Amino acid sequence: MSQRARDDPWIGSESAVLSPGRVVAWRRWRLRPDISGEPLLGSAHEDHVWLDHTLRAECDPSRTWSYRMAAVGEEDSGHQPPVADCRCGVYAYRTPELARPVGPGVWVHGRVLVGGPLFENEAGYRGREATIDGPLALTFECVGGDDLYSPTRCFLPPVKIKYGPMAFYPVCSLHSLAPVHVVVDGYYEMADFLDAAAILAATLGTFIAGSDPV
Repeated sequence: MSQRARDDPWIGSESAVLSPGRVVAWRRWRLRPDISGEPLLGSAHEDHVWLDHTLRAECDPSRTWSYRMAAVGEEDSGHQPPVADCRCGVYAYRTPELARPVGPGVWVHGRVLVGGPLFENEAGYRGREATIDGPLALTFECVGGDDLYSPTRCFLPPVKIKYGPMAFYPVCSLHSLAPVHVVVDGYYEMADFLDAAAILAATLGTFIAGSDPV
């Protein structure tokens, strides 16, 4: 799907937060399928999956964003994030409004505690690690209005959740054939998908607060 990305909120000046403690912030994630179609909690802008409720950053300058997210307990490579003059670290927004989903698909958003040392700017924080802190909220938006033949967004409630490599595709009753330009491996009825998402949340030490059609 073509996604209209929000401007990068971390382009611009940052200031260091002197406290080594944790701050309350918010994140959004994409749900993405594993090889069998079960949902996983994927980073919104990186090809990475959260396997636990806490994630720690590792720096890998070969990546586009110059960092790699790694599960707690793995060894760091290079310097220990975050540092000045590098974009490594775990990112989170300052307000829940900034963390809201930005387009079609299946999104999750919720509160996190970001651990220091920290850098901050007007939009949010860049820290060493983040821990999910509270319930996760699901958001669905039909992908039918975002396909190659229908470029406007669709805000009708989805009735199924299809899945293909790396993505879930909510579809409404008017866009049952969407998405037309990707391989679809299978689908969920909405109730079954909510059950699968609830199981995922439990493995991450949290729960789903409720579904939220955009």
